[in-house]
Amino acid sequence: MSEKKLSRRDFLKAASTALAASGFAALPVGLVNAQPDEVTVEIWAFATNRTNWMENLIEELWSDANPNVNINIVHTPYRDLWPKLQTVFVAGSGIPDIVDVGTGQLGQYVRDPGNEPFVALNDIIGDQITDLSKPSATQTWTVRGNIYGIGNEVNPVLLYYRHDLLDEMGLDAEAPGTWNEFVEMLGGTTMDAGRGLFPVSTNGWSDFYIQLHQAGGEFFDAEGNVQVASDLAVEVLTWQKAQLDSGVYIEQGTGDGQYALMNEGAYVTIWGAPWYQGFMKINAPDLEGKWKMRALPMWGDSGFATVPRGGTGMCITLASEVKDEAWEYIRLSNLTPEGSLLAFRDMNLFPSYIPVWDSEELLRTDDYFSGQKPGEFIAEAAAAMASVNIDPYWTLLTSSLARLVVEPVMKDGADPSSALQEALDEFEFNK
Repeated sequence: MSEKKLSRRDFLKAASTALAASGFAALPVGLVNAQPDEVTVEIWAFATNRTNWMENLIEELWSDANPNVNINIVHTPYRDLWPKLQTVFVAGSGIPDIVDVGTGQLGQYVRDPGNEPFVALNDIIGDQITDLSKPSATQTWTVRGNIYGIGNEVNPVLLYYRHDLLDEMGLDAEAPGTWNEFVEMLGGTTMDAGRGLFPVSTNGWSDFYIQLHQAGGEFFDAEGNVQVASDLAVEVLTWQKAQLDSGVYIEQGTGDGQYALMNEGAYVTIWGAPWYQGFMKINAPDLEGKWKMRALPMWGDSGFATVPRGGTGMCITLASEVKDEAWEYIRLSNLTPEGSLLAFRDMNLFPSYIPVWDSEELLRTDDYFSGQKPGEFIAEAAAAMASVNIDPYWTLLTSSLARLVVEPVMKDGADPSSALQEALDEFEFNK
């Protein structure tokens, strides 16, 4: 008798059964009454810049007003957090009260209707939903009409460039209007100086996605149909591989290695959403005053000026016994001027909380970016940003794309069209 392969759907069904058996799924969705005794709200987070902001928020805004509620932040690396969370959900114990959930990660936990391990926040948010920029604040964490998380940022991708190095080479980073012009006008001289123009990922899906999305492509449409096996996807992959082969682009590296390259000046431009500015400041503080920002070059005559990238939503777990306190922390962080503006000061995150959009503080200058005003660039880019479809099966598809498409194409020269079809076939089998 042949052995049946356990698909991801089968695994998730088994996980849901285990949750129900543990009594986890039967816990009430409504918030419990606030507890008068000293309690602890445990938060699982993955981003160092966000944990810095949360710690500052505790010190500046939380502790004095909530002396009986301790906030315990547990930092877990991004790649480790999601299997760790899946494990405690299945076990029914060791579950945190709040989880910072990255874009695209929510779906793997809420695919089974009726067994969602997070609190639906619709009624709790109530009329305050009108204070939020919903595409950034809630849509990424909304499934079947239920809002499971709140994000505090609008996140259009911008281009950051080392103006000091480019000035030395006599290059104008503002001149290129398209990506082809970007390579043609800046690439040769940058290579002659022994540097890369841009670092590109050779083992992750995000750089491929940013370029594809800006060019007008998507991974999923609004109905959940996969759109990635397209002529445009082949074109983008082929172009990125050509830049890497020519030496204009260099491998980005991973973990601390990518910031080592940044500090060494191994490349002179990089793209990122506003949250990435916080990572730059943390990991490359000595480069203050050497960076500037601009809008992305266009892919061509079509496409978008920019696309959203990333974002993090704060979600309350259904198992939490301190839901009131957890919500109050989320509300203070995301739905007040004080919390939203503190996030901007700490991380350059342009708030999704609309009432502060006329704040002069959002137009402050930033010494790290040579006296520019990040808020102006972010606001202008956000107005021209493409929408995004985040499907519950997002992580399943992106895992296949990273392993079967990006790495084989970028490192080994695999045929993009064949690689995309292989990834699509694997995704359809495991879905």
